[in-house]
Amino acid sequence: MDLKKNTSLINVEIQQQQEIQDLIKQSEEILATQFTKAVECAEQAKELAQKHFFTKELADSLKQLSLCYAYISDYGKVMRTALEAMDLYISCNNYGGEAECLNILGGVYNFLQDYNKRLECNLKCLVLRKKANDEKGQITTYNNIGDTYTVMQDYENALKYFNICLTFDLTNRMKAIVYYNIGEVNYFKKEYKIAQEFIQKGLAFGIETDYWQIIIAAYQMQANILLLDKKYNEAIEILTKAFEISKLKKSKEDQYPLFELFSKAYSGLKDYKNAYQYLNKYNNLKNELHSLNNAQKLKKIEFEHQLRSLTSETDEIKKKNTQIVAAFKKIEIQRNEIESKNIAITDSIHYAKRIQFAILPSDKKVKTHLKNCFVFYQPKDIVSGDFYWVEQVNDEIIFSVIDCTGHGVPGAFVSLIAYNMINKVVLENQITKPAEILNKMDELMQSLFKNSEENIRDGVDMGICSYNIKTNELNFAGAFHSLFVCEGNELNEIKGNRESIGFSIYEKKKDFVNHKITLKKGTTLYLCTDGLPDQFGGIKGKKLKWKGVKEKLMEWHKQPISQQKNAVKTFFNVWKNDLEQLDDVCIIGVRI
Repeated sequence: MDLKKNTSLINVEIQQQQEIQDLIKQSEEILATQFTKAVECAEQAKELAQKHFFTKELADSLKQLSLCYAYISDYGKVMRTALEAMDLYISCNNYGGEAECLNILGGVYNFLQDYNKRLECNLKCLVLRKKANDEKGQITTYNNIGDTYTVMQDYENALKYFNICLTFDLTNRMKAIVYYNIGEVNYFKKEYKIAQEFIQKGLAFGIETDYWQIIIAAYQMQANILLLDKKYNEAIEILTKAFEISKLKKSKEDQYPLFELFSKAYSGLKDYKNAYQYLNKYNNLKNELHSLNNAQKLKKIEFEHQLRSLTSETDEIKKKNTQIVAAFKKIEIQRNEIESKNIAITDSIHYAKRIQFAILPSDKKVKTHLKNCFVFYQPKDIVSGDFYWVEQVNDEIIFSVIDCTGHGVPGAFVSLIAYNMINKVVLENQITKPAEILNKMDELMQSLFKNSEENIRDGVDMGICSYNIKTNELNFAGAFHSLFVCEGNELNEIKGNRESIGFSIYEKKKDFVNHKITLKKGTTLYLCTDGLPDQFGGIKGKKLKWKGVKEKLMEWHKQPISQQKNAVKTFFNVWKNDLEQLDDVCIIGVRI
């Protein structure tokens, strides 16, 4: 071949390589605005590279495809294309390209919450970028290492790597990331003032450089701080700003955590309708992303890639590997369907738990009204049919334990109805006499269910006390509940009515009876749901029953009130041992 012809071929090859790089560059430039076109450009680049057998250009086009799929959070395709690109870069000793693929894979492992693998990718990436003398890439990797240590809750190392970033001459865009990340670490350390300062710095640089991901993240973190301060309306305002940006950028991955925070804010405002709506949006979008990117699916891609690398060239082993992959796929499809449904259901129940816990009086509130008391609250499931309630109306401190039909999700639904009824009767109608409270709640519950075509047999059992702080008089009424009064070596049981609020087996119900007691100093009162006496346990595996409960109350009341909660908890766990908990348990003890 003569020199002129050889030169001509080299020029053609350079032109072909430039055409591929131009397509990749075009894909990069239009990714944020024309996703479909960006993918088409990267695919064209890939086809040309395959046609002309250009290894580096093929790796570059696959890497750009993985970045395109990362933009829409399709991590299955991200992992597949990034792994293929990395193999090609390794084959031509391209440290920079291999490092970029490791950086992309680190993002996938972050989504999988496999932080050890993410850190492994980060550290390998840093070594390669130092070999390639890529200072800009090193800064990004130091930041990524800090971010990985943050999610691993190793805040000391996180700050160490973020501070390394600050030793470089950073662009304003990079300052936005690093300052935000330092703020985030301080938020997790509960150093909220420092957190707010750095988050604000990051936000300012984010706005200046139009770094929308950091703007959303900073707004989200500021909303978290506002929620801690119970500034729910301000949190909603800032979350709305973040959501509008995420909607404009079509970033579903940024939207679903915002929905969760909206739900928390509305729950704080006791706007449970909006709280549930945003909870549903959160679960639906999270479920959508998980169905696209569930962990098993991504692990399968990684597994298949490793399998190809290790497979022997013999036909017999190839056939066996094909069968393994086919079986693996079938199992994963079935497992992923179950996993996806379980995630959605469990997330909803866990959020319902947060809402249910929001209706319980805080420890501070309980201690304010009942200075010498304890509450032992042990739901059987994630959510509960039992709850406790404490309020003060004028000189009357009113406290109650409430046991709604069933436990778990059905019991939790009825508990919300009971909570709204007792608030209406006591706080709105200012009724403080226990028997009158139960009569009115009974009337409201029967009225609520009377128009239903179904034969609803739901009801509420409860004991309620009203203690006058000036006269030392206590009034009690119960619906299938007793009040236990311990003085010295005596225990008196004051029994309530033998019927529930709401459903009744009797055609005509009697009014609830009020019991008045004058209390002496040092007397201890107990209200208890039936979860404790109904629990199987002990050496013989039998029910504790009310007789056993009374014996324990006589033992516990002799201890300081501050120690009784632990005494109850220890006894319950020892009694139950490894047997299943049968029902929710709730006990209030009050010393006069």
